[in-house]
Amino acid sequence: MKQSIEGRSVIRRFGFLVLVVVGLLCVLCARAEAAPEAHILRIDPRAAVTEGTPILTTVIEIVQANRLNDVLTSAGCNNTKSDDCVSNALETKDALFSPFPFPEGNARFFVTVDGAEQPTKFISKAAWSASYKDPSVGTAWLIALDASSGMGAHYGDAREVANQFVGALGPNDLVNLIIFDDRPNQYVADSKWVTTKNKGTAVKLLEVNNRPSESHGSSRALFDQVKKMVQNSFGDLGNTGGPAVPLHQAMVLLSNGAGRQDPGTNSLSAEAMHQYMTAGRFPEDAVMKTPLPVIAIYFPNGGGTMNDFYRSNDAAFMQNIANPEIGGFFDIVRGGQGVDKGRKIIDVVKRRFDLMWIVKWRLSCIAPTVAQTFDLVFTNIKNTTVKPDASFKNVAIGIDPTAWPLDINVQQTVAEAQVNPLYPGGTFRVYGDFCWGGDKGRAEAYFVPAGSKPDPSANKTDPDLAKKAMQNLIAQNMRGGALEAGDTFVTLQVPDDEKMLEGQGDNTVARVVVYDNKAHRASGTDEKSVLTLKAGKKPFNLPLILGIGGGVVVIGLLVVVLLRGGGGGKGGKRKGGGPPPAPIVAGGYGGASPPAGGYGGAPPGGGYGGGYPPAGGGGYGASAPDVGMGASGGGMGLGAIGSSTPYVPPAPAVIAQQAVAQQAVSNSNRVTPGGASVPL
Repeated sequence: MKQSIEGRSVIRRFGFLVLVVVGLLCVLCARAEAAPEAHILRIDPRAAVTEGTPILTTVIEIVQANRLNDVLTSAGCNNTKSDDCVSNALETKDALFSPFPFPEGNARFFVTVDGAEQPTKFISKAAWSASYKDPSVGTAWLIALDASSGMGAHYGDAREVANQFVGALGPNDLVNLIIFDDRPNQYVADSKWVTTKNKGTAVKLLEVNNRPSESHGSSRALFDQVKKMVQNSFGDLGNTGGPAVPLHQAMVLLSNGAGRQDPGTNSLSAEAMHQYMTAGRFPEDAVMKTPLPVIAIYFPNGGGTMNDFYRSNDAAFMQNIANPEIGGFFDIVRGGQGVDKGRKIIDVVKRRFDLMWIVKWRLSCIAPTVAQTFDLVFTNIKNTTVKPDASFKNVAIGIDPTAWPLDINVQQTVAEAQVNPLYPGGTFRVYGDFCWGGDKGRAEAYFVPAGSKPDPSANKTDPDLAKKAMQNLIAQNMRGGALEAGDTFVTLQVPDDEKMLEGQGDNTVARVVVYDNKAHRASGTDEKSVLTLKAGKKPFNLPLILGIGGGVVVIGLLVVVLLRGGGGGKGGKRKGGGPPPAPIVAGGYGGASPPAGGYGGAPPGGGYGGGYPPAGGGGYGASAPDVGMGASGGGMGLGAIGSSTPYVPPAPAVIAQQAVAQQAVSNSNRVTPGGASVPL
């Protein structure tokens, strides 16, 4: 009889080992068929806005799963019934996966805006293991320690593994230690979330609770207990007054997997929990998404009819709840192995986490909603296909879309303002990566009046406060509309008001906030990030000034001409009482001297006489009415008015000769007060 019982026990244990191996093959090998897979483990916006530049931080891993059958075969576990062989094979360095470098040149990260995928720009990558100086690089560890009566002597081993996880916390890690038993809505102990500096709180709870609890009944809904622990703990993470939330998170479940008389605690429900943890939505309809690697450490119960009956179910529950595809892990710890196994498990888990990548992207466009959709894909990788991650669909990642800044190319915008300073009433250009598709009606500029300072106590997230500020600036004529806009630039008006100028002389600047009135997004608004551009006084209007000056000159010349043309002296008579000189015309005097006595005496024969002008010609003194200026061949030489002879303009040389002759005549006829001619 005794041998029969022992035989059945051996068969059950061998069956358990087979189940463990087959189960792991089902859970892991199906995922191993794929080539390297990319997994987005966190999208974090808190470190996003760096001096006004919108930067999105992501935690990504790329790993290639190794076939479990190959791992176990290499370890010689296919021909043995020892669970230690399976455990040791799983703990071998990089046994279940092969790390893959992040191919930034082939990575494409998209965000969906208005139904279209908008590309982001790769900024940088860094290995998780090399980034611990960054205060956000850490893991929030939920350690769930099963202290139910069924754990028996294994509770000490589980407690030791928990203690080693607490002792191995990184400088930026958090920990929440929960000790639970078979009661559905009550914990034995709960440390809440504490920092590494305050991990003594968790250590103290382990010291105080050094033995398992008494039984509270014959049944336990382990599935529901685990689910509630996850929802409550990670729901509390980030509460007001709590520690800063690190970029990564993980759960360590230390249990015998025993959910006695509970139909929900089985391998199928564990697989559903596995998917729930990997999806990272707590609860399922939550808009937040933070995938949760689960490290499930199984502590098998000792022998006994009841334990042997449930053993396969317990093992299947624990192995199926682990999600190694995103950094989870499954292992087995037998009695007395707590210290040694604890160290190995921590090495394997942290090794996997250290291979994650912190990748930063410049995110210019974003949907005007709380929920966002992202896609990570890889292209043109030689001889390799990396499976993309499109699991972040309609998820809230903590971004307020109205607080996400416009992507301004500050360097280029400032450089242009140095060459073409802003001035009241002018225009200026802002460069960047905008998402308004050339719709200039969406772009506006608001200028900060000189001497204005932001209120440090103001609630920056208050929409009414922003509206009032905009209304106030509009009332002060501090708004400028857009004249032209594209996806990479916008040309804006400058208000014709000098109160937008700050400073003196060469140090004069204008402080500007560019605003998208559809997406309700703006460029930097605080003293450090506000767009500060070189500015100056309004320049003189040179064309207008030149026009006015030209008009004055023309008027002056007209006055001079009028004054000179009207003659001098009283009664309009010329000086000396002499008649005006004869006009100079072509064919004039021909170089002959005027008659003796000048114009003062009457010429003989009633005309000029003496062949001057030509013979037969009349003049001003001609007595014949039919001669005068209208006679043909008259001495004026211009042809009579109405004459058939056309007027021919004199050549430039003739005009010059006439001018000289006119000056000679004028000089020869100057008279003294007594009337005598005085040649000069």
